[in-house]
Amino acid sequence: MRVIENWMEHGLAVSGICGVICVVAGLALAAEHTFDGTYTGKRVLTKGSASPACPAEEDVSVTVHGETLSFTHSALRKFVIGFDPHPDGLFHEIYSDEGGATVNIVGHITGDVLEADVTNPPCEQHWHLKRQ
Repeated sequence: MRVIENWMEHGLAVSGICGVICVVAGLALAAEHTFDGTYTGKRVLTKGSASPACPAEEDVSVTVHGETLSFTHSALRKFVIGFDPHPDGLFHEIYSDEGGATVNIVGHITGDVLEADVTNPPCEQHWHLKRQ
């Protein structure tokens, strides 16, 4: 009878350990995509002369999905870059193309608000966006 009890205790212990592993793995996966969503709002020129290339203010939309961030405004549609935020929501992403054009985005996401400073020479803008 003692052999059966030990086997049952062992089975319960293994089941409990597997359950804990599954919960921890699920929480880790959920945390990876904490910032996913569509954020909309305004981008405001902070440096540079207002022009068609550097509007003083305009609408911008950002979609975060896993390890990508795509944004859309009057000049660019669904421009995709890599996205690797810190767990606290801070991020710094740089895109450079073969021609030397760059986009530098430094920001943070707190709750449903994305704040970022974006440099795309000759313009610098500030984004203030809310998750929809």
